[in-house]
Amino acid sequence: MASLAMHMPNAEIWKAGLRTAVAGGLAFAIAQIFNLPQGYLAVLTAIVIMQTRVGASLKAAADRVLGTLVGAAFGFVVAMLTPVTPAWTLLGLLFSIGVLGMLAAARPNYRVSPMTAAILLISTPSHEIAMISATHRVVEIMIGCAVGVLVSLAVAPARSDTILRSETNHVLTLLAQMIGLAVAGQTRQSQDEAISKISEQIYASYGKIDTLAKEAREEHASHVSHGALDLDRLRLCLRDLRTSTFVLRRVTRQHWPASLGDAMVAPTQAVTDAIRTYLVAVGDALSAQAVPPPADSLEDAFATFSAAKRSLVGHASPTGAGAEGAVVANEDTGESASAYIGNYSFALEQVRYSIEKLAECVSDAADTPEKS
Repeated sequence: MASLAMHMPNAEIWKAGLRTAVAGGLAFAIAQIFNLPQGYLAVLTAIVIMQTRVGASLKAAADRVLGTLVGAAFGFVVAMLTPVTPAWTLLGLLFSIGVLGMLAAARPNYRVSPMTAAILLISTPSHEIAMISATHRVVEIMIGCAVGVLVSLAVAPARSDTILRSETNHVLTLLAQMIGLAVAGQTRQSQDEAISKISEQIYASYGKIDTLAKEAREEHASHVSHGALDLDRLRLCLRDLRTSTFVLRRVTRQHWPASLGDAMVAPTQAVTDAIRTYLVAVGDALSAQAVPPPADSLEDAFATFSAAKRSLVGHASPTGAGAEGAVVANEDTGESASAYIGNYSFALEQVRYSIEKLAECVSDAADTPEKS
């Protein structure tokens, strides 16, 4: 039983199959009711544009409509200008799909244009007048598009805006894990393998977020989703956060200076724990469309870290004045402990700044009573 459960499709897969079946069946029923000459085109179109998310279906439908109109218009013109003979039909077909193929290569949203023109030129005409036959093809495909969009909205809809929030929450958890691994005092070997795996997941997740953002933009433009999330701002905040996190990672790949001892280990652990906790909280707030919690714990941890750093540098200074440029000799590596902790502090501040900007973005997109 356990083995069987492992191979059973999850809920999202079942829903995707259900939506596709409903879309195909509904398109077929409409084709039969209106006695469409080539109703299978409506069925095929409904199936083709049916995607796993509403935003993706809207994008596919828009591309399909645009490509169909261009392909039908081009195919109609070629059909009107060429004699109805096998040789001329072949030449017209080659010319049409060649020109439209170049258009599709340059602009992917026209990729169905060559197929539409080919269908118009070589399929059995539904009417002796070419214009009417071309209109039939366009109407059949438009019906398929309409059915696909309506089904994606009505049958177990999966909105790209919602999934984008969930995926962003996931990537923030991954970044929090990376920051947790990038704690000073750990050996390079113990960090590298784990961080390499997390890095791969982070890059893959950012790719999904880019795709989901495009789909969510389609939902917003079509008023399917009314979320207040600024997609461009969110992506910019996430890119900044990823950059600052990886900068912190590069700093921690250097050896922890022996002369630092254990003085900075506890404050460093505390500030990284606070960052991780707050990152997860911001992600949860985004998923819930809520305002992130106050960053008091994060502020306290940074204050403690800064105080420990000043104390360390002050004791290391020949004058005891706490000069930022004081150098503490590291007998093992010859590195400057104060320089190391200064770089580490700078990297942490960049992470902190990125988190603050992200929290502001999430807060502005929160569904609060004032916005209702």
